[in-house]
Amino acid sequence: MAGVSDHDLQLARRLPDDFVAGSGGSAAHRLIEIVGENWVRYQIKARTELVEALLPILEPLLKPGARVSDRDRGVCEAIVAKWIGRQSPQTSNPD
Repeated sequence: MAGVSDHDLQLARRLPDDFVAGSGGSAAHRLIEIVGENWVRYQIKARTELVEALLPILEPLLKPGARVSDRDRGVCEAIVAKWIGRQSPQTSNPD
């Protein structure tokens, strides 16, 4: 897929772990922060789409006893890869 780097895929696979390890705020707030840090080169509208796609996958991981699985990591990786593949050059920030 065009534009998807190995680094992006590594960040995507780490998403569930980073999400669970995060502190404070709502599930959405945690995810907004992580997506903002990892994919700052994309405009906020594009990042919002990614947050909306990932939230239903990640939110259940905050329930007591929930554990991050390889399946969770793979699903996040696939969602991020598909999302980056859909971004056009003008949707990313030049800096």
